[in-house]
Amino acid sequence: MRRSPFWKITRELKRPFQQITQLPSRLGSLLLGRWYYDAFLARNIRCTEGAIPAGPQPAVYLIFPSQGLQASHFIALRYLIASGYAPVVVSNIPLSEEDRQRLSDVCWLCIERPNFGYDFGGYRDGLLAARARLEQIDRLVLLNDSSWFPLPGAGDWLTEAQALDADFAAAACNYGHPRVDAENFRSINWGYSTASRNFQYCSYALMLSGRLMEDPGFLRFWRRFPLTNNKKFIVRRGETGLTQWVLAHGFSHGAVLKTADLDQRLAQLPQEEIRCIAKETVIFGRPSLAALKARLLSDGAQAEDYLAFILTAVATQGVSYTMPAYLHAEAGFTFLKKSPCWLTRDGSDITLRFAAGLKGEAGQAIAAEARQLRQSRAPDFPPAPDGH
Repeated sequence: MRRSPFWKITRELKRPFQQITQLPSRLGSLLLGRWYYDAFLARNIRCTEGAIPAGPQPAVYLIFPSQGLQASHFIALRYLIASGYAPVVVSNIPLSEEDRQRLSDVCWLCIERPNFGYDFGGYRDGLLAARARLEQIDRLVLLNDSSWFPLPGAGDWLTEAQALDADFAAAACNYGHPRVDAENFRSINWGYSTASRNFQYCSYALMLSGRLMEDPGFLRFWRRFPLTNNKKFIVRRGETGLTQWVLAHGFSHGAVLKTADLDQRLAQLPQEEIRCIAKETVIFGRPSLAALKARLLSDGAQAEDYLAFILTAVATQGVSYTMPAYLHAEAGFTFLKKSPCWLTRDGSDITLRFAAGLKGEAGQAIAAEARQLRQSRAPDFPPAPDGH
């Protein structure tokens, strides 16, 4: 019988004591956070009207421009406007007068707010502001700048999401698949179920129907959302909680990116191609998965092992982070997550290599921003190789 590693046993023994020590601050934040924000912090919100007229299709675009506004922000905003959306830009940090003016040219509303509640705090302010100002909402989009979009050479997510004809449409979803530890990767049995306890639609790109935006319970979900700066709680009550609310209340839902048959599509590929996909698989925060990847590539594994490794990585980390090149080429996926640029060197190399291959001015802008993020957020990494 295989024994659990000592570090894993130690981690589980420590967990209850860590949770106990954090309990008072968590309880205070969860019980009073929303009240504190609405009563005090919200007084510091600054809302500027922009040049784009209001319309029944608002798009809440949350940004955190810690390094100033980037070209990709304006690429995204111009895409939204060209698609018939009225952008509501929500910044979780104060803007300079110059940046505020630049944004006002490409948005309906520009909201600067205290950074409380992370993405869902910003989404809440943007969604409720749009709802209060518009008599009719046909659909509302929630997006943030944790990803570059739209990628050159990819599909049109807004059109594809609308074509789903769902009340709640996402770019992608996570954790509808069984998870296994890296050491048991060959045992993965690929499946997909929205009934999974941790299933969630990814919150970086969501489209909400007019029916959903008229539902009193849905608006109550947002008004009563428990704001806190506990990030894990925000993910659990925000990304997962929002998904579970939609499912529990019978609204139609779906994702543009289909992953239920990912195992079948990958299994059809020749060994060398699936090996290349495994090599370009991004791993972060999972040392055992990273070690498994290195071992498989070094040993010259069979196609079945590469397939099991890729599926294990997707099931564990979520699809959006894991397979940027494959998703772009095979599914026309139009989002590229930014955080792999600085989380691990291998993931950074993969992301920069992919970004360098994007075409046109937009591709050049994204590649330049990826290099800048690596340099500023991961200064210990060596300079990006030539061609990245």
